[in-house]
Parts: sequence; C-alpha cells; structure tokens
Amino acid sequence: MKAPSRLALLIPLLAAAGGGQEDHGPFWVQVLPQEVSVPPGSSLWINCSTSCAQPEAWGLITSLTQGKKEAGPGWAAFQMLDVRAWDSTIRCFFTCSGETQEATATIKAYSPPRTVVLEEPPLLDLGTEYESRCYASFVFPLEKLTMILSLGGRVLRSISLAGSGYRLDSANVTWTFKLQARLQDIGQLMSCHAQLNLNGVLITRSSKPVKLHFRENPLSLVVAWASLAALAGLLLLTASGVFLLQPRGQLQPKAAGLPQVESQLRRCLGR
Repeated sequence: MKAPSRLALLIPLLAAAGGGQEDHGPFWVQVLPQEVSVPPGSSLWINCSTSCAQPEAWGLITSLTQGKKEAGPGWAAFQMLDVRAWDSTIRCFFTCSGETQEATATIKAYSPPRTVVLEEPPLLDLGTEYESRCYASFVFPLEKLTMILSLGGRVLRSISLAGSGYRLDSANVTWTFKLQARLQDIGQLMSCHAQLNLNGVLITRSSKPVKLHFRENPLSLVVAWASLAALAGLLLLTASGVFLLQPRGQLQPKAAGLPQVESQLRRCLGR
C-alpha cells in the first residue's frame, strides 16, 4: 500500500474539532480514523496530529504489526499491517514541554457471511426424522457466530460457535441438524440465519427459504388420518359435551352443532 500523500496527512491538522481529538491540557492530540472496520488481513494507515508546534516525542502504542512511518511538523502517520484481531486499540501520543497527551482509535476486523445456503430436504415422511445442513461461507471472527434455524417464522433451534477457538482467517461453516417431520409443518418455509454478534452489534445473513414437502405413502396417510381422527374427536367433544345447569338442577346437553364440526373437518381434509 502506498504511503499517504502530504496533503492527506495534513488534513487532520485542519480538523481540530474532528473525531479522535482529546484536549486535556495546553495542546491537543488527534487520531484519524477514530474507529474503522476492515476485512481480516487488511493493512491501513493511522494519522496522528497535534497542535504542539515542536513535539519532543511522539509515537504509537498498539499490539498490531506496524509497517512504514511518515512524519512532519505536528503530524505522524503509521501503517498497520495484516490486521486480524477483531477488536484492537491504538494509542497515539505526543509530548510537548514535558507533558504527554494521547488519543485513542479502534480497529475492528470482521467478515460477515458471504453466503448462507440451506440444503433443501428430500420428500419427507410424517413422523420420521430427517437430516439437513446449512452452510455459511467466509465468516470472521468465528467465535462471534451463531447459527439459527427458523420454521414458519419461529426459531426451531440455534447453535453458538463461541467455544470454537480463535482463528486468524475467515472460515466456512457447515451446520448439520436433525428434525422430525410433523403434520403442522406441511407447506411451511424453513430458513437458516448466520448472525455475528460484535459486542451488541448484530450482523445477520439469511438463506433462501425452502418449503417442506411430504410424500404420500401408506405410513404418512395412516399418521395423517390418525391425527385428523383425533382432531375430529376433539371437535365433537367440544360441540356435544358442554352442559348447562337448568333451574330444577337437571343437566341438559347443549345443541350438538354437528354442521359446524362437519365444516371444520372438510377444511382439514382440503375438500
């Protein structure tokens, strides 16, 4: 990366009221950019400036790898190389007339998932367990990632990679999960979400939703009819099993309301 031009390095001197400036004494110190986010492995320049005309000392304190340096009256620029820590602090300082002032900047390295793909499950049999996978590509930092599976707008399950260990590069993630095919899931949309939690800032990428399809084999039909029969029994019980207490202390059944039951059953059967 080329060193910044002289004009670019002098801009902080003209922006005395800008970000990163700290004024706690007879002179001020400023660092730009004050906060920046970069892809992992990036290099960038940090510009420091001061209102002190002739600093006695100046420098940069950071755990990041430093490259080239440029300096002039009241300013200094430092090159940061191969930034891979997701959150790093940089302290720029100047000493003037025996007093030292400093300004702080933050560099964050992260990479949101480039793609999130949910594997489309095969034709399903009701009541059986099936396996599927979700893929997230080029994620960094991995220890900040949570994978979430949703079905019909509700969260089914999630998994956090907080204990996966620190990696220096972006990574691809494959999440394998098992679910049971249920009657109420017929026709529902399922999605996978990859979410980075960067100290409370959430960055989410979602897969294209897939629709669950069921195969009509004898086992599926038996399970389906058994479920519908149970539903019919509940509807009949609700319609005919409600009793009202009469004045003479006798219990009389309420009207059965069978036409309403028949109508609900027809809706359930799709007729």
